[in-house]
Amino acid sequence: MSVAQAFDIDLMNDPARMGLAFLEKLDRLRELEPVFWSETSGCWLVSRFADVSDGFEGRLPLQNAGRVEFVMAAMPAQEREARIPHFLNNVRHGIVSLDAPEHTRIRKLVMQAFSKKVVENIRPYARERIHYLLDRAVAEPVIEFNEKIARPLPGYVLFRLLGIPEEHFDDLREWSNAMVEGTTVPNPSVEKLEKTEWAIREMNRVVLAELEKRRSEPRDDLITKLLQASDGGDQLSEDELLASMNVLIVAGHDTTSNTMTLGVEALARQPQAWRYMADNDARMAECVNELMRYISMSTAQPRIVAEDFQWHGKQLRKGDMVFLSVAGANRDPRVFEHPDRLDFSRDTSRSQVFGPGVHHCIGHLLAKMQLIEFFRALVQRFERVEVLDDRLDFMPAAVFRGLYSMNVRFHPKGGAAA
Repeated sequence: MSVAQAFDIDLMNDPARMGLAFLEKLDRLRELEPVFWSETSGCWLVSRFADVSDGFEGRLPLQNAGRVEFVMAAMPAQEREARIPHFLNNVRHGIVSLDAPEHTRIRKLVMQAFSKKVVENIRPYARERIHYLLDRAVAEPVIEFNEKIARPLPGYVLFRLLGIPEEHFDDLREWSNAMVEGTTVPNPSVEKLEKTEWAIREMNRVVLAELEKRRSEPRDDLITKLLQASDGGDQLSEDELLASMNVLIVAGHDTTSNTMTLGVEALARQPQAWRYMADNDARMAECVNELMRYISMSTAQPRIVAEDFQWHGKQLRKGDMVFLSVAGANRDPRVFEHPDRLDFSRDTSRSQVFGPGVHHCIGHLLAKMQLIEFFRALVQRFERVEVLDDRLDFMPAAVFRGLYSMNVRFHPKGGAAA
């Protein structure tokens, strides 16, 4: 048996079981085989920069349609309409599950509401929330970082942007965890699928109530903008609105939160990087771009083979699942010298964190704005942050890596707190 044949990756369990070492396993895979069939995960894994780029840029017969349905294998097809109807409706109308021309049409409408101007208008509020949260960290330096800072910041910003009442803020954690656990791994259990169904149903209930209010009383928020978005008389249907809102609520919150947590963990281990960020405020955007590449929160994106084709001598069949490894591509030494190092002088213009191609992350401007403002304030106000956990509590997720919790101690500049 060859080394490659003896090697395998469990996308369901390895991210949680291996923690930070999971990235090293992806590095090993990239050098073993560019296109690898995982028996354990039941999918192809692609991890070299050039190949992942080809997959994202549409140069291969890969599609988004069917990528979410693939995770429903644990539930008999004849039972799905009765047991997970909201999940199915979300899949049929969600932008992440569509290809052109449907994807093009919906993306064009959603982008009208998600402009650069919208992001800039919310920046002062984001700064105010960041300083509020960091003030609390000065007063109470030993905290659980996820629930005290990483979730609240993008949650506050997102709810203000969308126009969702803060009374639903406490639901964000359960909604996000249910969606991640049920849609970002190859073979979730029936229990996980039903939990995802619950999360979508609850989000829809909240959004429908807000949509009804905006129809009679429009406001200056994203819900109103989505309702009013029009292209030659074309508008989003109610099902498309709900599916789009689900994506914005979960992806707009969870990915930014995970990046903050993993970013702080990385800086806690590398005090020289912390000092560099504190001393080079003018390069904060470049620092955050490199930090995102290094931590590889965005780990992989699934696609479905649209027609039979050969790739690096491997025969891929129509209907096969392919995971394009963003983490593998962003740690490919063919493109990034010494990729396992956090190097703030690095050119990250080719980073695939937000995914190139037509499915480039809609919320990338909002995410980068919050991350730049957060890390700027963090390194200005604190000497360091100390991670107190002996073992990091990673989620079992293969698309976006994140932690369930992380206990830390903040060390303010000037010794303002013990």
